[in-house]
This record gives sequence, structure tokens and C-alpha cells, in this order.
Amino acid sequence: MAKAHQSLRNKKSPLKIMSKPTSKPLEQNENRLTVGKGCCSFLLGPAMLLGAIYMIFWNEGNYIKTAHALDELRPLVQHVENTATPSPELEGKPVHIQGTATTPDILRDESYGIEANAISLSRSVEFLQWEEDKKQRPANDTKPRTMGVSDYHYSRDENWVYSYHRRWVKRPIISSSFYDVRYRNLNCVYYQENNHNFLAQNVFIGGYSLHEGQIKRISTTRAVVNPAQVPLALQSRAALNGKYLHIGRGREGNTYYLVNPQEPAVGDARISWSIIGPSQPVSLIAVQRGNSFVPYTASNGISIDLLYTDTLSAEQCLDEADSANLLTLWMLRMGGWLIMWGGFGCMLIPLANLPPVCRKLAQGGDCVISLLLGTLLSLLVMAIAWFFYRPILAASLLAALCGLTWLLIKKNFKKA
Repeated sequence: MAKAHQSLRNKKSPLKIMSKPTSKPLEQNENRLTVGKGCCSFLLGPAMLLGAIYMIFWNEGNYIKTAHALDELRPLVQHVENTATPSPELEGKPVHIQGTATTPDILRDESYGIEANAISLSRSVEFLQWEEDKKQRPANDTKPRTMGVSDYHYSRDENWVYSYHRRWVKRPIISSSFYDVRYRNLNCVYYQENNHNFLAQNVFIGGYSLHEGQIKRISTTRAVVNPAQVPLALQSRAALNGKYLHIGRGREGNTYYLVNPQEPAVGDARISWSIIGPSQPVSLIAVQRGNSFVPYTASNGISIDLLYTDTLSAEQCLDEADSANLLTLWMLRMGGWLIMWGGFGCMLIPLANLPPVCRKLAQGGDCVISLLLGTLLSLLVMAIAWFFYRPILAASLLAALCGLTWLLIKKNFKKA
């Protein structure tokens, strides 16, 4: 009996023999992957912080410089009543002009036979693709009665619920990384084409000619241009449907695949065209140069060239520019703050690989801590920028803050 027990004790279980060589490499790979992600995050974090610091500092300075340039330009602008002939007396001076921008040019999209008298002609291309949507999986998620077990399995993971829809999109979608394996690699494109915008070269306001940069900024509601015929090169694989030209599969051998616009297939393309008409109301502020315009360059080097597709006075144009400058300031402030928040979050990720105390800190408080650190650093950079660009105003605000704090402390001491 003793020998039997000894032989059983020395005999190794086949399960243990198989588990040892397979578990260690898996654990090692997981550890390497975790360490690699931590290192990448720790390196990415400082880069994000430096980029956010530069963005916020530059944004504060750009806002102040642009505001100074607009204030400098405001008293110099002269309104032009008669736009029929440029006045030699206004040569090299900032002018304000209201009028109707017109063009005699005929714009053509030669590839498809589309032409129109317009300031701008745009070609827009869309592709029918499978698109993956995902939303947070609710805690009480259960299988619907109408859904099969396999469909339920393929559409969910631990955190997300996935759904798939066919949509017309501006760019082809790569489906090889879709979560549901049944939708992977289903997307394709049968016809390649790019969006394009054709601009008129000759746009006039009376006797004045607009330059290309001003023409590009003329924007309003576009009118649709319906294609008249299918190009010869696309016969039998394209069809017209209202404002769209539908294009499907090409030729395979002697067989063409006819396109049905009412039931398009994944991979089909559709093209539409729209124009900005040949006459548009515009208001502009720029420096007169001959019969055209150049931007106004302020003493601090900021260039200003304003054009709006509307009838606005000189004061309204400058007020719109001030509003746009303020909007840009706050948008870039928010962008820099969000980048800082993400940068500190990336730097806290490696703490999860350290002792349990640091791991709990990283898992439970990294979002709050990175938010606080990002907010504090953003405010600090803004304050430094104001001291750099507006030292007198910044010093006055700091002195007022210190004085108010001193009065509050003194009042509290008296009450005590």
C-alpha cells in the first residue's frame, strides 16, 4: 500500500503538465502588453501637456493681438458709396463696401457634363457603407424575446452594445475591425471619385474685383443642380435619380451590373452637385489696391480681411469679427484644457502597475485628479500669458485680488 501511495504521489497530473507551459506565456504576454501600454501612456502624457501649454499660451496672445488690430482698424475704415469706379483717393486705405457680387463665369465639371453660371460649383460624393454604432451597455441588460441567442452574443460585449446600419457616408468605412464578425470585410467601393469645388475666377462688385481668398469665403444656401444625362463612360453601370447620379459595379467579362437607385447595394456611389448663384450680397473691409483688395496689416503684424455674405455696415462687420475672435478664444481654451486633462490621465495610467495603494489611486481617482491638475495648469498658463501680453492689466487685477483678500481677512479679524 505504501508503494502504491508513493507511486500515486510521484505521478504527475496531465492537466498540470499542460497548464504550466500555456499559462506562463499568456501571463508574460499580458504583463508585457500592460507595461507597454503604461510606457506609451507615460510618454504620450507629457507630449500632450506641452502641446496644450503651447496652444493656450499662443491662443491668449493671438486673441489680444487680433483685438488690438481690430481696434486699430476701426477708426481708419472709410465707407465707399459709389462702387462703379474705384476712387484714386482711397488707394492704400481700408475701405468698407456693400454690394452685390456677380460673375459672368460658366463653371464646368467636365467629367460629368455639369455646367452652371455660378460663383461656386461643388461636387459631393457619397458611398453606401455598413456603419457600426455602439452605446453603453445597461447594467440590467437582458436578451430581448425577439432576438436569437446567437444575435445577442454577436451584438454585445462586457461594456458595449453594437448595431449595424447601411448609410450614405462621405468616406469609405473600413469594416475589418467591426466587433460582429458577420459584418467584417463587407464594405467595398465600386467607384472611386473625389469631392471637388470649382470657383469662378472673375467676381465683381461694381468696378471692384474680388481676389481668390474673398471668393472662397462667399457662402450661403446652395442650390441643387440636377444632372441631365449619364456620361458615356458610365453607361449601363449608372442611373439618374433626381439630384443624384448613382454608380454601381463595373463590368465583369461581358456582363454589366445594372444599378437600381431605389435599392442600392453596399459599395455603390452617388454624386450630387450644388452651386452658389452668380449674384450674392456681400459686405467687406479690406485695403483698396487698384481695382481689387489686399488684407489690412496692423502695427502688430496681424492681417485683417473681412468678408460676409450679408448686407452689414462697417461697425457690424467689425463687431462680427470681434465676436468670432472671442469665440475662437474660448474654443481653443476648452480644447487646451481637455488635452491637459487627457495628458494627466495618460500619466496616471502607469500607477496601476505599482503597489496596491497606487493602483487604487489610479483606478478610483485618476479622472478627478487629472481634471483638477488640468484645470490648475490651464489657469496658470492663462495667467502667465496675460502677464506676458498684458502686464499692466494683469498686475492691476492681481493687486485688486490681493486687496480684496486683505479686506476680507481684516473684516473677519475684527468680528473675531
